[in-house]
Amino acid sequence: MSCEELSTDYVLFALGLLEEPEKSELRAHLDRSCANCIAGLRDARAWTYALGASVVGPEPPKRLRRRILAAVEAPRKSRWDWSTAWRAAAITAMLCVGVFEYVAGQHAAETAELRADIARRAVETAGLRNALELLQSPETREVTFGQGKPAPPRGRVFVNSQSGVLLVASNLPAPPAGKTYEMWIIPKSGKPAPAGLFASKQDGTALYLYPTSVSLATTGAVAVTLEQAGGVDAPTSQPIIVAALD
Repeated sequence: MSCEELSTDYVLFALGLLEEPEKSELRAHLDRSCANCIAGLRDARAWTYALGASVVGPEPPKRLRRRILAAVEAPRKSRWDWSTAWRAAAITAMLCVGVFEYVAGQHAAETAELRADIARRAVETAGLRNALELLQSPETREVTFGQGKPAPPRGRVFVNSQSGVLLVASNLPAPPAGKTYEMWIIPKSGKPAPAGLFASKQDGTALYLYPTSVSLATTGAVAVTLEQAGGVDAPTSQPIIVAALD
């Protein structure tokens, strides 16, 4: 498999949730010191670290701890100690608070901007936790899209009746000015329901969570269209992504 085909698997690999044969394919790339996959996995590990560093408290369940410990191992199997990493996260959090208080005291004009940034990060952290819970749930259904085609967006959609929908995509160009990507829940009968707006990164990857319950029994597909900024109530263009649940 190519690096592009594996790009949507970095997060799952970092979380210890990637299954065969993609897992072996990605390990083979890492063993060959593939620069693209190493960089992508480094970003994915930073994503998983944000989950741990955002929480200070008791150790997580043993099953989740084993998976994250396995995920954060470097390609050459450097070792991590969970309790040490957890303490380091707590210390880092306290240092961040101290730095914030100092900067706020020295630069009062920047305080509002710093607080806004912290609030944004808190929202992002909550979204990451919800995404992880969705991936961990045994009731979550996984659907792939874009495989076997020349150069369309590729990736996976994870659907959970209680937690919502998680989209992981690659080869999805950043939307042009005045446009945005909009997700749709396509019922087996009836009109598509809007499921939120998102944008892809400059490298063509996207990670978007729609944290609202979805009926697996009545949903036929999850789709994405390119719409006017602000979104619309009904699709106005052909879907760029279609992940059929049947």
